[in-house]
Amino acid sequence: MSGKLIIENLEKVYKGEVETIAVRDFNLSLNSGESATLAGPSGSGKSTILLCIAGLLEPTFGKIISNGKLVNAFTEEELVDYRRQTVGIVFQSYNLIEYFTVFENIAFPLWIAQKSKKEIKERVELLLDELDISRYAQTYPRFLSGGEQQRVAIGIALANNPQIILADEPTGNLDRETADIVINLLFKEAQEHKKILLLATHDEKIIEKSKQVISLEKRII
Repeated sequence: MSGKLIIENLEKVYKGEVETIAVRDFNLSLNSGESATLAGPSGSGKSTILLCIAGLLEPTFGKIISNGKLVNAFTEEELVDYRRQTVGIVFQSYNLIEYFTVFENIAFPLWIAQKSKKEIKERVELLLDELDISRYAQTYPRFLSGGEQQRVAIGIALANNPQIILADEPTGNLDRETADIVINLLFKEAQEHKKILLLATHDEKIIEKSKQVISLEKRII
């Protein structure tokens, strides 16, 4: 599966008593198999950029183009399809469903997409194996370590085989050894399966491993 992500002159301004420019004049172009890391302090716009790309936040100005289509011109229905089929998001907070098993958590996006039982079983088992968590298939999230929960979160993000993987501070809650395992999994997934990977982090180890690093600064007016 090939894809291309282009971001042109992206700007996001949060209105209020104090107007905050979260992102200004941000540009990026990534092809399948390529990755980039957004580096910078809290408030520098890293998460805002990811949310705009995911179609969860509307830019104030600029263009987000996925496979030749203007994402920020999508209808609500088109955005739903885009988030189901094209984008996978890995959050720092894991966002697992506590009363679902590991298998059910990873299967959930596939159920929503109305995949067959056979397709769901095959895809989930493949991801469980790739993420080395097959032994936890019938375990509930509360019994897992932080690193194990983050692997499940990656499985959920990859369930529908998205072209674009967005990871927001994916190692923020993890110890160094576990963080290295998780980030290596993300880079491996992008490279081997020709995904576009965009990370947001202030983790120096991730930054060191990244071929393309974009440094952001906090903006307030």
